[in-house]
Amino acid sequence: MNAGYVRLSRDDDKRNYVSIENQKLIINQYAADHGMVIDRWYEDDGISGYIFDRPGFQQMMADLDKDINTVYVKDFSRLGRHNAKVLLLLDEFQERGKHLVVIDDNYDSMDSSDDTIGIKTWFNERYVKDTSKKIKRAIGARQKEGTLITRPPFGYCRNEKDKTVLEIVPKETEYIKKIYDLYLSGSGYRKIATYLTEHGAPTPSMIQREREIEEGRLSKRQVASKWSDAMVKEILDNDFYIGTFRLKKRARNTVHGKDKRVPKEEQCIFENHHPAIIDKSTFALVQELKEKRNRTNYRGSRGQWLGSEIPNPFGSCLFCKDCGSRLTPIKRQTSSRERKYYICTTYNTKGRRYCSKAHLIEEENLMEDVLTYIKMCRNALCEVISTYDLKDFEAEKKTVEEKRLELHTAINERKNQLKVLLTQKVKDLAIAAGNEDLINETYDSMQKDLFAQIHGLEMQIKELNETAIETPDVKDKLKNALEVVDKIIAGGSLDRRDIELLIEKIVVNEDGMPEITLKYGLSNLISYSPADEMNRRENTIIAVVMKLIAEDERGYTSAKYLSEHITDLGFKKTKQSILPYIELMKGLGILEPTDNPLKPYNIVKSKETIEQLAKDYLPDLTAEITVKQISDDYLHGISDNRWHAGNGI
Repeated sequence: MNAGYVRLSRDDDKRNYVSIENQKLIINQYAADHGMVIDRWYEDDGISGYIFDRPGFQQMMADLDKDINTVYVKDFSRLGRHNAKVLLLLDEFQERGKHLVVIDDNYDSMDSSDDTIGIKTWFNERYVKDTSKKIKRAIGARQKEGTLITRPPFGYCRNEKDKTVLEIVPKETEYIKKIYDLYLSGSGYRKIATYLTEHGAPTPSMIQREREIEEGRLSKRQVASKWSDAMVKEILDNDFYIGTFRLKKRARNTVHGKDKRVPKEEQCIFENHHPAIIDKSTFALVQELKEKRNRTNYRGSRGQWLGSEIPNPFGSCLFCKDCGSRLTPIKRQTSSRERKYYICTTYNTKGRRYCSKAHLIEEENLMEDVLTYIKMCRNALCEVISTYDLKDFEAEKKTVEEKRLELHTAINERKNQLKVLLTQKVKDLAIAAGNEDLINETYDSMQKDLFAQIHGLEMQIKELNETAIETPDVKDKLKNALEVVDKIIAGGSLDRRDIELLIEKIVVNEDGMPEITLKYGLSNLISYSPADEMNRRENTIIAVVMKLIAEDERGYTSAKYLSEHITDLGFKKTKQSILPYIELMKGLGILEPTDNPLKPYNIVKSKETIEQLAKDYLPDLTAEITVKQISDDYLHGISDNRWHAGNGI
């Protein structure tokens, strides 16, 4: 059976352009002149000859083993433009005993005496490579000038009159901003993709198809009806949205080779090239957050969508001090309220054998501690910005080294404990007398606990090693951080975005006390202990309660009366939460319960005695100081100079 093979490439020179039909005509005429008929055709339309993974060609080679005896082709360039592969192909035809006729190059595999075949095939390959070089050079020149017109990404379109001008598409911009907001709120790629799909957001390929239809074009590009993780990631990665035009991001080393990423320093970058959709500080925060999530294996918030409360705002920065694992957010509905707290993931999933304590911390208490700490840092942050110098951050490098040394020391201590444990286990087994199983179980539990601690410490070392020292753009970040702190102080609230911008890490000990580490080395400038702060707060409230009782001329008091007055002063205390303080007053002999619900507690000590007792909690207290002055001193003291630059509490 006789077969004809024809091929046409998009990159063929138009001067040598020969259509598929013309190739078939030439082959048919040649076959007729030699008394032959072409029984079957194989063709590849629009495929380069430099590659041999062509559907028509592959099918033809497969059919050689079936019923094909002779193959006719117009010239060597139609067969292929890769010198070595074409020569190997000619050898393969001869080895398989098949007849190949190349008409214009006067080649017949039954008579291979032509010594110029290699030159012809080499010339065909050089043609492809020379064309590729010319195209690369032309594109490269336009890339360096920034004049190369590329397809704008989702969110942009080109001006109809001037194609060099990029314009923002308002509707698409809303989706892009929502993607960034959702990510900063704790959602991962998949959750954002699901959200966009459920809310009917068109995918980038759907938008592209609509534009092609409007322009009267129709491509074979597949259209995705649903958003994917990759689409969301591409939008979060793309600095095009901050006005940066980046060319030469990918390149090929060989003709028709695979695209490879070009290093950033070799790319052609044009900043402030077009209108931005996302501000630079938001984009930088997202990139930092992505790196942090990759480093800590974060899997996204399980919270609700944008516009609703995210139940774990501290998601990616809260860790167990003992085993190093992340703290898991828990939400429980009690009879009186919805309780939100965090506990160690290892403890929650594996039990106390792997981490001995829950390291439980209430979200409300943690938020209060963080807010207090951030307010205290305000003046220190302002000072750092005004006197900023990169040399100042050498101290942070030293601190990192000290932390690394401490962690290595802790690991070695636990390894030594393992050795001692093993030695003791051997001794106990030697005198076990039938208690081997109990001894093994006991020691295995202790060993697992030590291994878990070692693993957690090693994770902390890994994170330290992967933490990059701040670059010269820190000052801009600090200014942005100062704006956030001022907003927090003005509004008295802290959201997920603020936390990601300001907080590096929060480690919780077994008593539920947080150790807060701020970014940019600010934690080294502020001395703060949540435990001391809690004691100071409690002592202040106790003193306020005593002063309220001492100043009450009625001779009696109630939980309602005390809670209302304390709340008016700025302390959040309900009638229920004031009861422990009343119990303390009863224990000190200040109050005495009655059977009268309208006058539940009689005041049994004198005003002077009560104020003297209050000094045990606030030594500087005098009779002239009012409860308003006490509360103002506490609530506003964190903004005074005495709270900043390491002076502490």
